[in-house]
Amino acid sequence: MNIEVFDFCCIKCDPDESVELRARYVGITPGWHMNKKYWISVHFNQDVPDNKIRELVKKSYDIVVNGLTKKEREKLSASNTREFYT
Repeated sequence: MNIEVFDFCCIKCDPDESVELRARYVGITPGWHMNKKYWISVHFNQDVPDNKIRELVKKSYDIVVNGLTKKEREKLSASNTREFYT
């Protein structure tokens, strides 16, 4: 692996959806060094359309945020970090 090249990222995903995505796209594989049930690796410049990658990133963000405590979600909301992803 070349650390100078950013050619994929790991995204948290619904387990059922991750199975479907891996079957549909060559560029989606089990999450590299992550829990394979909940994480996928999305490889850029393969068969995954850019709009699908953006959709998966937004879904991943929502999954992670929904797993936070109420206090953590309130702090995140106050910082307006979500605007970066819209």
